[in-house]
Amino acid sequence: MQIQIWSDMNWRLILTLILLSGVLAYLGDVLGMRIGKRRISLFGLRPRDTSRVITAFTGILISIAILVTMTVISDNVRTALFSMKFIQGQLQTLTRDLQKSRDEAELMAINLVGSETRLQEQQKKLAEVQTELESVAPLLDEARSSLMRTQTEKEQVEQEKVALSRSIEELKEEAESLRKGLIQVRSGRISVFAMEILAQAPVEPMSSREDVERIFQELRRQAEFVVAARTGQSSSEVLLSVDLEKEAERIAECTGQPSRKFVRAIAEANAVFGEDIRVVYEVNDSVLVYRKGELLIRRALTPYEGINAETELHLILRTVNRKAVADDIKPDPVTGNVGTLDGAQFFEAVDRLSRSEGPVLVEISAAEDIHTEGPVRVSIEIRPAEEN
Repeated sequence: MQIQIWSDMNWRLILTLILLSGVLAYLGDVLGMRIGKRRISLFGLRPRDTSRVITAFTGILISIAILVTMTVISDNVRTALFSMKFIQGQLQTLTRDLQKSRDEAELMAINLVGSETRLQEQQKKLAEVQTELESVAPLLDEARSSLMRTQTEKEQVEQEKVALSRSIEELKEEAESLRKGLIQVRSGRISVFAMEILAQAPVEPMSSREDVERIFQELRRQAEFVVAARTGQSSSEVLLSVDLEKEAERIAECTGQPSRKFVRAIAEANAVFGEDIRVVYEVNDSVLVYRKGELLIRRALTPYEGINAETELHLILRTVNRKAVADDIKPDPVTGNVGTLDGAQFFEAVDRLSRSEGPVLVEISAAEDIHTEGPVRVSIEIRPAEEN
C-alpha cells in the first residue's frame, strides 16, 4: 500500500516547487541584504521596515510562483483553482442523481422481488392449468368429435329442411293448382284437361309433305270441333296455341317414312273456358294389332235370377280393354281406355243377355282393322252355349 502511494506522488511537481521556492527565497534574501546595506527607504519607510516589506513581497512572489507553476504543470491544480465551485455543484448534482438512482434501484429491486413472486405463483397456476388440460384433453377431443358430428348432422338436417321446404312449396303449388282445377271443374269452366287427346290421325307410309300438312290441319279442325262441341262455342271461337317450330319437326318426322305412323293432338295443360288451348303433337309408330273380325275374348255366362246383364258386360269389356293395352294399343292418357262401342249395340246385347234362359257365350270381336293408335271398336255377339 505504501509503495503504491509513493509511486502515485507527482515527484516532478514537488521537486519543481522546492527548487523554485529555494531560488526565490535566495533571491529575496540577496535583494533584502543589498537593500539593507544601502539603507534604501521605500515609500518613506525606515530601511529596516523596507527590508521587511521586501521580504514579505518575496514570500508573496514565492506563493504566486508556486501557484503559477502548479497551474501550468498540474491539470488537477488548475481545475481545483478555477473550477472548484463548478465541480462541487456537479458533484452535488451527481450525488443527488446517484441517490435518486439508488432509490429507484431499491424500488426496482423490491418490485423485481414482487414480480418474481407473482411469476412463481403464475407458473404454479400454469402448471396446474396444464395438468387440468392434460386431464381433460380426451374429453375435449371427444367434445370436438361430437361437435363435428353435430355440425355434420346439422348440415344434413339443413339440406333436408331446404329440400322439404322446396317439396312443400311444390306441393302447395300443386295443391293450389288442383284446388283451382277442382273449383273450375265444379263450376263447369274446364274446356279441356291436361293430356287429353283432342284428335288423332294415321299417316300412311311414304306420305308427301303436302299430305302430312293436310293431316295436321285436319287434326286442328278436329280439336276445334271437339272443344266447340264441349263448350257450346263455334269452332271459329276456339283458340288453339301450337308451337309452329315443333309442329314443323313433327311434320318432318312423318314425311316420307316407310312405316305407318299416327299423330295425336294432345292438350298440354288444363284450359279454362275462354283460354287458349296449348296443343302438342305426339308421333308414334302404328302397326296392325287386330284384324277385322278377330276374336278378342270369349266368355261363357250362365244367367241366374237377379243377374245384372249390364254389369256383366261391363266387366267383360274391361277385360278386353286390359288385353288391348297389354297388346300395345295406346290408351287414352286421361281415361286409360282404348275402345269405343256403339251404344245401341251395347244395350241390344244387354237385352239379349237378360232374356237368355240358359248358358250363353259372349264373344267380343274386332269390328275393323285395329292399329296401335286405336280406338278398339268391337262388336258383341251373344249365342247359346250349345251352338259352340
